[in-house]
Amino acid sequence: MERVSLRHNMSYSNVFFGNTFGKIKLKTKLRMRNFKYLLIMFVGFTASLTSCSNDDDYHEYHLEYVNVTSADLPDEFVHGRTYRIEVTIDLPNSCYYYYNQYDYFYEGTSRLIYPIAHVDDDVSCDDTSREVTFSIPVQALQEEPYIFKFYQGKDADDQDTFLTIEVPVVEAP
Repeated sequence: MERVSLRHNMSYSNVFFGNTFGKIKLKTKLRMRNFKYLLIMFVGFTASLTSCSNDDDYHEYHLEYVNVTSADLPDEFVHGRTYRIEVTIDLPNSCYYYYNQYDYFYEGTSRLIYPIAHVDDDVSCDDTSREVTFSIPVQALQEEPYIFKFYQGKDADDQDTFLTIEVPVVEAP
């Protein structure tokens, strides 16, 4: 009986002191972990503030719709297939850059396409115009003919003008 009691007391004391020591180690670990997280957050926050400094390379720009000069479309679409429409735009001078941006609006069976150029402001530009070609994916999902309207600028009344191309849709053979 005495042995059992002794063992019980030894294991009780071991558990008691072991838990206390374990609690101290756990608290220390948690404090270190919290300190590490706070340090990482502080460094990240400081880096984000310093990375927002004004650079000498910064310049003003605006976005602008540019004119479509031509569009290459198939004679017909097969229902369910996907096509790439080749569109050519005119960039009027060296301050215009095209980064494959365009607005694509649905208007019934019509699709209005407005290419968007990045235009640098307050920099010197030469008057050399250039043409750029990009492609637009189109999946023929409607059964009615598609009417594509490609932006070509404004008329005298400040109304949008378009290059309009109609493409019929046929069923797959």
